[in-house]
Amino acid sequence: MISNNYIPEKINDANIYLAGDKMIGTTAELELPEVKMKTGTVEGMGISGEIDSPTIGQFESMEQTINFNTLYSSAMDMLSPLKTVELTIRAAQQVYDKEGGYTFKGLRVVERGRVKNFKPGKVKKSETMDASITIELTYILIEVDGSVMLEVDKLNGVYKTNDTDMLAEVRGMT
Repeated sequence: MISNNYIPEKINDANIYLAGDKMIGTTAELELPEVKMKTGTVEGMGISGEIDSPTIGQFESMEQTINFNTLYSSAMDMLSPLKTVELTIRAAQQVYDKEGGYTFKGLRVVERGRVKNFKPGKVKKSETMDASITIELTYILIEVDGSVMLEVDKLNGVYKTNDTDMLAEVRGMT
């Protein structure tokens, strides 16, 4: 748990790993996927209009796009339709400690899925290729200093936030 004495500021440094191997010089930034619950409209007597109600533990498609400065082997290693892609993003979050200056908190994001789109990019003298791969995620884990902030495993019915199992009661009934 992060203390109230900390003021989170920025990512100091980060790396991406594919199946445990560091992917050096891949991209300048990585935008994490949107995690959006499936919803259904609820309306009826006693309700003044419609409510877009989330279905707990059910999620819409999650996509992770990875941009590449140029094409090289680690990008091509992801293209096999016969295996799941596993990415790990590790970052050092710089935080200001009101009681004593700066400190760092570890951020780890683990993602699993299958490639659904490959864009080879462009070839232009003195510029990056802007190639990209998009992965359809079935799993995402976000941890800060070892505490689970979010875990969604679509294939195994797992949904956790802040180390709390959101589907424990549902599993007890099914």
